[in-house]
Amino acid sequence: MKQRFSEISPCSQFLIFLLAVTISASVATAYVLHPLHLLELMTSEMGQAESLMVYQKLVVNESELPEQTITLQETVMYIFPDAFRSEITSNIAQRIHVVDRGRSATIIDAKLVADREGDFDRYKDLFLYNSRDLLDARLRQIGVETSISSLGKHQGRIGYVIGAQFPDELAPQLWLDKNTFKPFRWLLRPGADGDPSGALEVRYYGWRQFEKIWYPEFYQGENLLRTILVQDVKVNPRLDGQLFDVRRLRAQYPRGGAQLPARPDSGGQSDVQETVERFQRLFE
Repeated sequence: MKQRFSEISPCSQFLIFLLAVTISASVATAYVLHPLHLLELMTSEMGQAESLMVYQKLVVNESELPEQTITLQETVMYIFPDAFRSEITSNIAQRIHVVDRGRSATIIDAKLVADREGDFDRYKDLFLYNSRDLLDARLRQIGVETSISSLGKHQGRIGYVIGAQFPDELAPQLWLDKNTFKPFRWLLRPGADGDPSGALEVRYYGWRQFEKIWYPEFYQGENLLRTILVQDVKVNPRLDGQLFDVRRLRAQYPRGGAQLPARPDSGGQSDVQETVERFQRLFE
């Protein structure tokens, strides 16, 4: 004859409850892999190459108005594991952004405008730093606590969270798909006081395989700020190392060059200067 739970002594009920909680916690913990192991699985899943060239279309939304959307053609190059170059040529301006072994340079219309990376340049880190140790160091450098991992759910998708205990979204964090270990969400900058409208994140969608390399299309931000649409990928192309020489670029395009002529009604600022500053703001 089965004994009802209500007929069991209070002490026995407490022990049963404690056992159930312990078992549940053990099961949950057992399925959360260590962050460094997750990074190892992620980098091995995405494939290895010596170099990569990607032709892509960058769509930048300056506001919620479709007519104020800017479409730019971009070519990006990787020499793994620590060199990256982006080239954008448009009727607005020309931009070159280079990263080489921790150094960075951004040139807009033959003027050195920055020697640091902006938030919008970070999406490439998950591909460029293609080993566990390098990616771990990079993530920690920009605020992701790689000693913490948990299981979470975002928009119906279950994933591993590196950098926070789900559902905490007050810390930078990287989300990996539970089955494929490919990244699908990177919360770069949490919103102040937990306000999601102020957060900045990358969401990686539409992974495509090129030879043995996986590369994504992605969207950035809760409100769609920009979209990258991949057109073609060349695996292991021959790339000139001088293209990635940050010191050479800094010497070639010194900051604070000759002043540009100003329009009479511009308050001392030229059309070209205004264009360069507007273009620069797109990538801050």
